[in-house]
Amino acid sequence: MSTKAHAERTNPRTAAAAGRKGRTGRAAGFSTVLEDALASVPEVERESFVLGVVGEDADGLDRALWGPGPSPAERKAAALVNLRRQYQARRAVVEASLTRPEAAELLDVSEQAVLDRLKAGDLVGLKKGREWRLPSWQFSADSELGFVPGLAKVTAVFAGGAVSLTEWALAPNSDLDGATPVEALAAGHVDDVVRAAQVGTAAAW
Repeated sequence: MSTKAHAERTNPRTAAAAGRKGRTGRAAGFSTVLEDALASVPEVERESFVLGVVGEDADGLDRALWGPGPSPAERKAAALVNLRRQYQARRAVVEASLTRPEAAELLDVSEQAVLDRLKAGDLVGLKKGREWRLPSWQFSADSELGFVPGLAKVTAVFAGGAVSLTEWALAPNSDLDGATPVEALAAGHVDDVVRAAQVGTAAAW
C-alpha cells in the first residue's frame, strides 16, 4: 500500500470529509425521490400526504425541499374542494338509487322487509331527508335473494359509508384479479371481498 493511500485511509479528517461527501450525495438523491413523490400526489391531497410523512409537527421540514406550509385560506380552500367532491358523489349515488317502495317491488317483499334488511346490513342505503335510498348496484336478479350476498360482512370491515362503499364496490380491484367487488360478491366470492375490504382499510390507516 502506498504512503498516500495509507494516509487517506487512516487520516480522520480525510475520512470525515469523504463521509460528508457521501451523505451529501445520498441526501441529494433522496430529495429527488421525495420531489418526484410529491409531484405524483394531487394538489388537494398534498397536505395530508406531507402530514402523513412528518406528522402534525412540521417544524423539522426542510423548506427548501417541501416549500412553505399552506396558509389557513389555502387549507380551507382544499377542504372545500374535497367536500364538494364528496357531496357531488353523494348526489350521484342518490340519483342512481332506489326508493324503499321500488326495492320492495323488485324483491317482491314488503317495505318493512326492506327496512329489516337495511337494519341487518344485508342491504346498504343512505337517507335523503327522511326517506331511504338504496344504491342500485347491490340488486342482482341472478342472486338467490335478489341482491348480492355478503354485504353485512363487507360493511362490518369497510371503513366508510354508502357513498364511499359505492365508489369502492364499482371499481376494478387488483386484490380481486381486476374484478369489481360487486362482481366478486355476485359470483359468491364473499370471503375474498371481505379480505379486499380489510386490505383497503389497513392501507387507509
